[in-house]
Amino acid sequence: MSETEQNWDKMALAYEDFTSGTDSYSCQIEWPCIQKMLPPLSGKTVIDLGCGTGRFTFWLEKEGARRMVGADIADNMLSIAQKKAQETGSRAVFMKADISAPFTDEKFDVLFSSTVTHYIQDLNALFRLIHGMLNQEGVAVLSVMHPVYTAQYPIRHDSVFPTDDEWTIRYLDRRERAYIQPWIEYNDSIDNFLSRSYHHTFSDYGNAIIGAGLEIVEMQEPLPPEEWKEKNPERYDGFIETPSFLILKLKKPA
Repeated sequence: MSETEQNWDKMALAYEDFTSGTDSYSCQIEWPCIQKMLPPLSGKTVIDLGCGTGRFTFWLEKEGARRMVGADIADNMLSIAQKKAQETGSRAVFMKADISAPFTDEKFDVLFSSTVTHYIQDLNALFRLIHGMLNQEGVAVLSVMHPVYTAQYPIRHDSVFPTDDEWTIRYLDRRERAYIQPWIEYNDSIDNFLSRSYHHTFSDYGNAIIGAGLEIVEMQEPLPPEEWKEKNPERYDGFIETPSFLILKLKKPA
């Protein structure tokens, strides 16, 4: 079992608790932008790469997908997703997969992924995989952690926990990053441990997409809700200063 798989198995419940609220960034900022960028899903086959506990999988299914598949590396994440599917009558299918390498021969009309790419070291291989999983003229909508945001993740120093002053932007530094996830840092029921990820620049994404033979259809950097200016100005200003999301819409040419 890889370190990534072990970590996400440990974090599954804490992650679900932290991100399931209606005031979460996923609900308030990410999903509204994604909905506007999605192609019509009615009758389409759709896969959610790195589906976690299935939040986006179920939202996508409600958009009319004929076949909805969620793929993730962590058993505990998938168990939560499968339980929610049973409770809600969802027809979504969940499968265990390491999306850093090919894992299925099935092709899809639409491929979706949310905040997964910074855990993948080889972007070129990932976008080749995405190209291979899409039908001709298939569409991929990827929500990635904004390069400005991942640039501030502390540089990994073996197993040493970073200090607050290490959260500083190093945009062209491509060394591995390591940090404590917020859903465990503020959860007394789970011990703190480091998560590892990678920082990819705008050019890294662009060159990997072009190299895989995909076309960029649209790019968006969603804004926080306007009402946060009054209700939560500190949260609003923090997001404006360091945006969390970059949403990419890609197409596989005919």
